[in-house]
Amino acid sequence: MGGPLFISVGTSEQLRQFLEVNPELEGCPALVDDSEDFAAYRGAGFNYLIGDKVLTSPPQMVPPTMGVGKWFKYLANVASLSPMPKGGISFGQVPPGVKVLGGTYAIDGEDVVFGHMDEVPGATPAIDDVMSAVGLR
Repeated sequence: MGGPLFISVGTSEQLRQFLEVNPELEGCPALVDDSEDFAAYRGAGFNYLIGDKVLTSPPQMVPPTMGVGKWFKYLANVASLSPMPKGGISFGQVPPGVKVLGGTYAIDGEDVVFGHMDEVPGATPAIDDVMSAVGLR
């Protein structure tokens, strides 16, 4: 069995910081797309930005299970972990990297056996569904 592989947008320094803030992910492979247009991320199928998809009903969402300390750590690091364009942004502009939505894939050998694109932040699939797709539940 492999395990999780994390793919995100930002810089290699932000990835290092993210992994330091989340020590429970130690040893998990992670990649970061630092291109201006997120070409690698889009190539992996992560194509939605916040606001791209009009929702016809509320998505299924599970609130994150973090203690108070983890929430404070998240809030203290959110600005420095947000991907920003290399030239900076203008006042009032929302950086494109902040609007990038992700997803979840489960891969078995060479086959993608589960795929989910997040429609809004936090609308992630149930872990049991992902694990079932690879025969672990």
